[in-house]
Amino acid sequence: MMERRLYRSHDKRLFGVCGGIAQFLRIDSTLVRVGVVVLTVFTGVPILLYLLMAMIMPKEPQWSYASDGFPMHDAPYSGHARMNDLDQEIDRLEKRALVQEVYRLREELGKYKGL
Repeated sequence: MMERRLYRSHDKRLFGVCGGIAQFLRIDSTLVRVGVVVLTVFTGVPILLYLLMAMIMPKEPQWSYASDGFPMHDAPYSGHARMNDLDQEIDRLEKRALVQEVYRLREELGKYKGL
């Protein structure tokens, strides 16, 4: 039996958190996204949880797609290698944006704390 792990998915709209949760629960990712939107509208809490999970959850490894029937090329400058570099750069920028958002949220909360 394969061990199921929670990863950020490649099936992503923003950071892949909802897609990863959907893969882990083996349900459609659209259902998870709709649930997050509904909960956000009524409570606002999922925004913070989503940001935290985007920072904490590891990205789904590339090897999980090795058995999807598509050939893997080992050429040093293949499109796959460039996509990995692009994925790494996007991950770096996403983490940087999340850190900046956390600082901004802390400043906002600090304003209300001082009241």
